[in-house]
Amino acid sequence: MKSKRVNKDDVAAAIIERIMSQPVPAEGQLMNPLNAEKKNRKSSQVTISDIDADNLSQDVKSWTVRTFVDYFSKKWQKETGGNYKKTYTSDQIVFQDIGKFMASNGLEKNEWTKKFIDWCFKKRSDITKKSGHFMPQTIRNYLNQFYQDVVMPMVEDDKIDRTYVETPILDEIKQADADGKASEIFLRFGIPIAATYFVVYRGFKEPVVEKGLTKMIDSLCKGTPEEREKLSLMFRRSIIRSPYPKWFVFLNWREMYKSQSSSFVDENWWRDLDYRGQELPEYLKLRPDDNENNE
Repeated sequence: MKSKRVNKDDVAAAIIERIMSQPVPAEGQLMNPLNAEKKNRKSSQVTISDIDADNLSQDVKSWTVRTFVDYFSKKWQKETGGNYKKTYTSDQIVFQDIGKFMASNGLEKNEWTKKFIDWCFKKRSDITKKSGHFMPQTIRNYLNQFYQDVVMPMVEDDKIDRTYVETPILDEIKQADADGKASEIFLRFGIPIAATYFVVYRGFKEPVVEKGLTKMIDSLCKGTPEEREKLSLMFRRSIIRSPYPKWFVFLNWREMYKSQSSSFVDENWWRDLDYRGQELPEYLKLRPDDNENNE
């Protein structure tokens, strides 16, 4: 007996409705947020023995998130002459998030987490002036700037390897979709990747996806300062996730949402054109030929 065929447009409409019905999450709560355990919360005052360079393995790829907390405190002592009060429970979550960001962009997470920390300390004065303080929770907000200022020029010059895979991008997207958190896909990965997932991988019609996305963008554009910041994040990630394969959809998102994006064109991260160079190999998994789960 044949099962009743589900109308794709009905399914698409339902998913787009989820985009609008679910609150857009805050930065740092995009995918699989890690909630700190309040019990057994431990803090420790850094001592000279804690920050001895000999305590840290020379092989950064063997480091754990706890090692990165120790490394941050070591750098803090070296740069400021003071001691950083480590709180492993919360600090480890920050460095785990940073590592996930690197891995999600095809970068060996430990190597590039260390490079990011070093870059932040070089900019410590500017970061402190802008954010009011300098700690792991602060520097996490500068990931996009680091990626755009340091990584993307290397992508354009073909001087970087972005083939590292820990959790495939498609798996992360599918999990958010299955959890009814479609807005996270647009916010975390930007417009071209999210739209290509729904149109190319899932097989929904472009007008259906465009209608839901337009409604979402208009809502954020007219919303609170916090909601506008989320819109800024979506546009920025649409840029720094480039370059994209030519078969991706919504590559003309700047023109599609010209009125909503016009207020961001003077930001230092804005680009009128996508980056040049080699796109992430992970993007190939969204191709129709590779789509074994298209519903």
